[in-house]
Amino acid sequence: MTERVAIVGGGVIGCAVARELAPDYDVEVFEKGQLASEASALAAGEITMLSSYEDEPAIGWHAVDFFREYDGTGEFSYTELPSIGLVTPDREDEKRRYASRVAADDLPVRYLEREEASEAYPTFDLSDHAGVIEHGVSGFVDPYTFAITLHHDARDDRATFHTDTAVHDLLVEDGEVVGLETEDGRVEADHVVCAAGWRTREFLLEYTPIPVRPYRTQCIVLEPESPLPDGFPMGWYPGEHVYFRPEHNGDFLIGGWSFAEANPESASGQADAEFRTHVAELVPTFLEGFEEAGYVDGWAGVDGATPDTRPILDAPADAPDGLVVATGFNGRGVMTAPVAATAVRSLLTGEDAPFSLDTFAIDRFDTRSDDFEFISISAGD
Repeated sequence: MTERVAIVGGGVIGCAVARELAPDYDVEVFEKGQLASEASALAAGEITMLSSYEDEPAIGWHAVDFFREYDGTGEFSYTELPSIGLVTPDREDEKRRYASRVAADDLPVRYLEREEASEAYPTFDLSDHAGVIEHGVSGFVDPYTFAITLHHDARDDRATFHTDTAVHDLLVEDGEVVGLETEDGRVEADHVVCAAGWRTREFLLEYTPIPVRPYRTQCIVLEPESPLPDGFPMGWYPGEHVYFRPEHNGDFLIGGWSFAEANPESASGQADAEFRTHVAELVPTFLEGFEEAGYVDGWAGVDGATPDTRPILDAPADAPDGLVVATGFNGRGVMTAPVAATAVRSLLTGEDAPFSLDTFAIDRFDTRSDDFEFISISAGD
């Protein structure tokens, strides 16, 4: 008999895991709302895995290779372009050393002097900067389209998706997972994958404490005076809590302004006035053509954070047998989805993953408390 896997959470991680497992398992996904309707749909869609995992390049390349190969599947597309980090004069020497060190590890990173960077990226006003760090391999996707394409693939392999179906409890007998209790009744399962975002901690607290806490992040889309040119990069402004990328129509998406959220259920879904003001004042200082930029849209969402900003992909030793946890993506869920799917498969089957799972093991933390200092990845470095 084919083993049964129940996945809690129908966001991009749940859909990616379902797609990975559906050819070999009887997969059911349970989502309390609609698929990819919360943090997944509200993400910026940036794919910056190589810069996020410079110390574990196999992880970054696994994701990049997936997105390159998956490009063109159904309605999904992956747009690859470089990303840049602005370098202030006081950090020039530090960033030069950084670029040399990372490039020596065969990663596509280089330091560009102000003049060279201005020639490569003429929309940028770098008069207050010494140069930029350029990451040659990054890109972006539409998060919702990505999640739904994963869902379609999983469904084609006979995975079943239950939307508008709340999961009330994990069912455990004699130390082993046996299924889920949902609002529609009991569901039998040999394995449960919990991909419930920031809600994972509360859902599993009776069985294993997970060091995850909610935080709120925001995005704004601006219409510049002229559409952004071809070749406009993605990037971030260290210390200003923002990252950015172009839209396909020439608009400008800027996100970040992330802070721990004490009341995630009631958090506003709109971009704050404070963030809008910050963007309006900051962007014209480093980009041409934004003095009279138009406001197109703005939104906010809640995601889950871990103490070190990296997710937990593990079958905790103190948890019931058959439970796998996939949570705490710190805003990188979309880009990490292929890695998460491969990791979960390895944890279930015992197959070797093409990268080390130690990076994601829960025992890397000294404590399982959720009372830890939130680190915003949008703050930059």
